[in-house]
Amino acid sequence: MIGYSVNPGPLMDDFNQRAEIAQRKAFMSIGQGIQEEEILSINRYVSELLELKSDFVSNKMEPEANLVYCIVGSIRAIAFELQMMVFIKKDQMAAAWTNLVRAQTILGPVIRNYPLDNTQGIEGYLQRLLDHERLLFPPMQFFSAGYIIKKAMCSICSSDPDDCDHLKGKLYMGELCCRIIAEADLLEGSSVSNPASKLCRVLAIQTGGKTIDPMTLKETEMISTKDSEPS
Repeated sequence: MIGYSVNPGPLMDDFNQRAEIAQRKAFMSIGQGIQEEEILSINRYVSELLELKSDFVSNKMEPEANLVYCIVGSIRAIAFELQMMVFIKKDQMAAAWTNLVRAQTILGPVIRNYPLDNTQGIEGYLQRLLDHERLLFPPMQFFSAGYIIKKAMCSICSSDPDDCDHLKGKLYMGELCCRIIAEADLLEGSSVSNPASKLCRVLAIQTGGKTIDPMTLKETEMISTKDSEPS
């Protein structure tokens, strides 16, 4: 059992209450304005949590800092889900897809690093997001790049990942260890069904002399790939 310097119970109780309120609004029938207000509320809560994490880091309280990382990731996933629904209502499907993928992606490190015993609720929520993908969007075609890494660094200590003890995907004092690729040679790009990133998708296809967006089947000349954060 991870040893905490302070009781995590009140922090978790507050998160569970806020998450329950937010998830009540994560349905397509809920008014767009209500969902946008909830996104703003979540953003304010995240700001409070990040300040709290900074205090934990300053006091070298790693279990608490890691717990806050997981809480932030979990509540931000709900904000991304809500933003997806808002963009669907605005007929901005590419942005809706981006936010759904972000919601799914952010939960991965949370599940792997969750410091408390029960991850069933988070895993169930991830399945909900996967169901959104299946029910709200058509099947996608994706791409994956193959490359040779020539230079990389650890996001925690900036050393070569082969020369440090930090493990990719693990939390250290509330920060996720990642491998930052500084230099690489691209080998090839392949069409895949299970990509490393679902944002690497086919944006347009040629059919019947027209350029079609495969997500909406609308004729298009140019497709924006600009990502959209909850705001």
